[in-house]
Amino acid sequence: MSSPSIHRLSLGQIEAQIATMGAECISLKKNGLEFLWQANPKVWGRHAPVLFPIVGKLKDNQYSHNGKTYTMGQHGFARDRDFELIEKTEQELTMVLKADELSKKVYPFDFELSIKYRLTDNGMHVTYNVRNPSENENLLFSIGAHPGFTCPLEAEKESFSDYLIDFGQKEINKLPLYTLDDGLISAQRKTLALVAGKIALDYKLFEKDALILDVAPITHVSVISQKTGKGFAMEFSDFKWLGIWTKEKGAKFVCLEPWNGIAATTDHDGSLENKLGIEKLLPQGLHTAEFKVELMG
Repeated sequence: MSSPSIHRLSLGQIEAQIATMGAECISLKKNGLEFLWQANPKVWGRHAPVLFPIVGKLKDNQYSHNGKTYTMGQHGFARDRDFELIEKTEQELTMVLKADELSKKVYPFDFELSIKYRLTDNGMHVTYNVRNPSENENLLFSIGAHPGFTCPLEAEKESFSDYLIDFGQKEINKLPLYTLDDGLISAQRKTLALVAGKIALDYKLFEKDALILDVAPITHVSVISQKTGKGFAMEFSDFKWLGIWTKEKGAKFVCLEPWNGIAATTDHDGSLENKLGIEKLLPQGLHTAEFKVELMG
């Protein structure tokens, strides 16, 4: 495989850059304005990592399968592996990662993960395809997205707190949230209070880590500046959970994270098959999930 590289896409006013390392989108612009977080290593050194074959953290960073224990860090290994470019036009591309000797040291499954980026007139569609090439074994996995969006988009004119999160349903005044205990899902739940389906961005919301909610009935969210009207939106009906996160007070980004998978629970027995959020893909099966990003401004 060739060394990691960066590929550029363009369609009208939309431009993107995709790195083969992690198949990660590292730039997404509209009319020259950068919407994607530029990976300041002093704050958070990633842009939009792909989470596979787990989402979130494992208890003690370990899991068991078929009587053997494996160690794997938070969010899995795909984000740190070089993907192969298999198809590219001016407006879209597809990259793939397959199981190999390195992956099987921590994840004993055959898999084929392909990621397709396609530009639209106002943003981007991202499609995840997970294929199980095995003829006799189920593929146990999770997959999720972790894009960080620049917020505020125009720091000289606005601040983080000038933005509203709009969940798109005015009749909803509260949403149930999962809570994290040292990165694991606890039995406790809390509630996010909304006003007509909206809430102002505030760093205090993230003092206990990410906001994590069930996708149903929420399948769309937008983050819009009350001062400039600029912002970004995401549709994620193919996913089961949504995480919303920023790193720390003063960090100039917010992540919208659609997941088919979630961190292990505090009482997880360690078995990968029993872990919350694990997808079970039959031999020769295919799992497809897409999310859509719209850029406003």
